[in-house]
Amino acid sequence: MINRMKRRREPAPPPPTRIPLDDGSREGTDAWRTINGVSFCHWDRWLARLALEEPKGLASIIEEFRRRVKANRVLSEIPEALLAQTRDLGARLAALDLTPATLLDDTERASLWLRDKAFRRIWHASTMRRTEAMRRTPKLMLSARARSGNWAAFPASPAPYLAELAPHDDVSWYEPRFTSSVVRLLDNKGEILLMLARSDDERLAIERAMLTASIDLMERVDDSGDDLGQHFREHEQQYLALLRRYVDREGMLRDLVEVVVWEGYGLFHEADGFLCELAAPQAATVRAELTRLLGELVEADLDYHADKARKLLRAMGS
Repeated sequence: MINRMKRRREPAPPPPTRIPLDDGSREGTDAWRTINGVSFCHWDRWLARLALEEPKGLASIIEEFRRRVKANRVLSEIPEALLAQTRDLGARLAALDLTPATLLDDTERASLWLRDKAFRRIWHASTMRRTEAMRRTPKLMLSARARSGNWAAFPASPAPYLAELAPHDDVSWYEPRFTSSVVRLLDNKGEILLMLARSDDERLAIERAMLTASIDLMERVDDSGDDLGQHFREHEQQYLALLRRYVDREGMLRDLVEVVVWEGYGLFHEADGFLCELAAPQAATVRAELTRLLGELVEADLDYHADKARKLLRAMGS
């Protein structure tokens, strides 16, 4: 009997450009290669390969991530991180006089497998392990600076007081029924610190720490009853009253300008008026700080905060 069963054809081998270039899965932060002492990770590899498909290379990728950041400020964390990585990659390439094409080898440039992987990992990223550049986005750096980055200017640092005021728990969100209790606890801590303070330098530091502690707490509570808002306004008044004696100290007005512009909950009520009422020399300092900060905010596409800086500059006659 003749066997008429057809043999199943073996699948054709993939073309060379479709053969995987990695022997296993890779995280974006995994080391890829080092050139002249400069390290590159797989995020860099994927960005470089993707840049070959874009009309303006890395510049096109930067434009797209800037568009995504502006389109959705609430869900901007991932595009902001990838934007920072792309800019950092561009800076490292420029320092080495390289381009995305010359960073890759012949096989990587031709690889459609790498192209497709880069497309998925970059344009459709939903979670990620972060590089150091991704943790230094302009938004995060400016936020950290406004929060506590200018405290070296203070005669007594607010930092140890902030450590005392901060909640010592792992609760990421307090239910509305707990808001008043959490605020009372913060207030009680502040009162104890102020009672123990031995000078205006220390009282100034405590009140400044209280402002940052309150702003931090706003991210963890529902303040629809305005418990935290009222608490903040009381300490804002006390802080500004103390600050009047320190406005000639270098860096003090910079600290106030940056935290006022950065704070995004509408907590400050009297700071704008305080700044606008300063004497001419101090007002000139504030305008210079606002102009500098505005340039950084515009460069970082932080439109909301840039608008606040512009509004305050107009109020001060600039």
